[in-house]
Formats: sequence, structure tokens, C-alpha cells
Amino acid sequence: MTYSIQLRRLSFILALLLLSSSCMSTRVVSLYDNDSVVKHSKTTWSFAWGLVAPKDINPNCDSKYLSASTHKTNLGFILLSAVTLGIVVPQTVEWECAPEDPDIEEL
Repeated sequence: MTYSIQLRRLSFILALLLLSSSCMSTRVVSLYDNDSVVKHSKTTWSFAWGLVAPKDINPNCDSKYLSASTHKTNLGFILLSAVTLGIVVPQTVEWECAPEDPDIEEL
């Protein structure tokens, strides 16, 4: 009888953790943040505890116009990393490119 109560409590706590969890993210913002609607995203995969690093990402914008970068992970990525003991570690990288400044013409 007590075993079934403990099992119910454990399953309730596990369900509560799964439903209340959200993705974990880290955002890096450069000097000038913008409200750009154009966001780029790519999922990168690191293997063998970082020995096989993911390929570099080409942001397709000039480095001085890269305004923000966000690195995200979710519950599925965390579980995959835990099950494989860190052999496979995925994460999503999002970045924003600021619009280029137009040249000012002389009058």
C-alpha cells in the first residue's frame, strides 16, 4: 500500500517537473540592440564531450551589424545529453542582424 502511494507521489512530482519546465537560454547583446524582425536560427550538435565541436556558423551579416545572439536548450535536449552522458549535446543558436546604416549624402 505504501509503495503505491510513493509511486504516485513520484509520478506526480515528475509530471509537475515536466510540465513546469521551460527552455534555458543565454542572450548576448552587443552595444546597439535593435528591434529587428529578421532572426536566424540553427541547431548545433557537439559530440564526444566537445572533442567533435560543431561547425562554425556564418551569420550572413557583417560582424559590426550582429546585434544579438541567444543560445537555447530545452527539456528534450537536456534529456538527450543526460541519457548519452554528454556524448551528444545539442543546442539552438539564434542571432539577429541589425540593418545597415545608410550613407548620409551631403547637401
